Amino acid sequence: MKQTTIRSKLTYLLVIFLLISTSSNIANADEKKSLPQASNKLLISKTDEIIKQYTDPGWFSGSVVIFKGDKVIYDKSFGLADLDNTVKNTSATKTRIGSINKSFTATLIMQKVQSGKISLDDTLEKFELGFPKDVAKKITVRHLLKHTSGFADIFNNEYYKTYRSLKTINDKLPLLLNKPLISEPGKQYSYSNYGYIVLGAILEKLEKKSFQSIIDENILKVIKADNTQYALTENVKDKAKSYQFTPMGTKIDRTSRLENLTPDGGMYSTPYDLAMFFSKLYYSNQLLNDQSKAMMINHYKKSIKPWSEFLDNDKTKVISYGGGPGVSAAVEILIKDKFMVIALANTDGVVAERITQRVIEVHQGKQYKKVLLPIGLFAAKLLENKGDAYFVENAKREFSQAGYDQFTARPLKFTARPLNKLGFALINNNQLDQAISAFIVNTEIFSEDPNTFDSLASAYEKAGNNNKALLNYQKALSLDSDFESAKEGVLRLKQ
Repeated sequence: MKQTTIRSKLTYLLVIFLLISTSSNIANADEKKSLPQASNKLLISKTDEIIKQYTDPGWFSGSVVIFKGDKVIYDKSFGLADLDNTVKNTSATKTRIGSINKSFTATLIMQKVQSGKISLDDTLEKFELGFPKDVAKKITVRHLLKHTSGFADIFNNEYYKTYRSLKTINDKLPLLLNKPLISEPGKQYSYSNYGYIVLGAILEKLEKKSFQSIIDENILKVIKADNTQYALTENVKDKAKSYQFTPMGTKIDRTSRLENLTPDGGMYSTPYDLAMFFSKLYYSNQLLNDQSKAMMINHYKKSIKPWSEFLDNDKTKVISYGGGPGVSAAVEILIKDKFMVIALANTDGVVAERITQRVIEVHQGKQYKKVLLPIGLFAAKLLENKGDAYFVENAKREFSQAGYDQFTARPLKFTARPLNKLGFALINNNQLDQAISAFIVNTEIFSEDPNTFDSLASAYEKAGNNNKALLNYQKALSLDSDFESAKEGVLRLKQ
């Protein structure tokens, strides 16, 4: 059974993010006519209202800062950076930013393109990184930036076994060096952290320096981002610890188990440093010239529009998100309005972007989307309040009535996970009957996902009901004959 992954893929793969690439895209307006923008007073009031709905259950812990032009109109922090020592979060607390790193890496690459050191159409063959020739001659720098290289992501069994020992680009590069591509380069979007590790390797090869030195010299020192650190977690001082928000509404300290950073993710920063970076990137020529910025915002294609047209277009929106266990970070910018909202959380569950998306809606004069608890937490409360039998009989109806219709409509690989996590959290809390109920509902909603049946089987086995365990292991294998833990379960129970 699969309980959790090292880094949550939810943050990266939901449809809203598919066009972000390295976090920049032009978003179409929802309405043809612009609505009047919210006043500062209303925006502050509504932002407080939104955040309260995430802090009350303990989900959001971190900082939110809103900028209009060169003015800060909102700066508030919530919860604790360190639960053990009761250290409060502030907007100066260094917080992990996840895949927002990729915006920095992409900027460094575009600086090299701008200077003529590389071309977006250069292939990996040019850089001699050790890839097989038939692969290296097909993948370009542009493919890597756009997540169309054909590389899989790094989350394989080898990575899970060794991830804490992988501390540099050279440690991670061999993970997929000789693995087959999952698609033909340039043909299909498939989010790949590995692609950005390869971009980092290209930069190190070009500059003959560490990636840390490159980012320090070409971005962080240039913009004086003194509170942003490209460093291993244990070497970062005054940082927020990273807490995984469980389906039971509790928090688990994941700081000592975080992935080591590479160019795809893992830096620490603050809202003000991130605001400095994105402001210097898009509203000055300090990091990139106008032609390079237009190319970035146009998905790394040569733009027929000058940058000035993007600046003056109320549809130009920059989005940068990052996340993983104990990490959620979001930056959203309406370029023409010079409106920027940044949320950094030392909790997870993509909570930061849930906040920034709603703040943007308020700014645009819209009604913000209803705030929902994580589906796992909602289910846990339903189980606790109504009992096992009611939950099994009525959970799907309760989900729908509460507004979780999207949850039951999304693709399997995203939505089976919350109830699966809840089930294992209940097992760890010695609530085996409730865990079985959660797994049963998961098999009903996601009846074509072998992992749901494998998880239910493991719970039955733990409860001593080997007959039902065997039936569910066999059901998992009927859906996927190579499902390893189900194979092992069948062999174990037939001995």
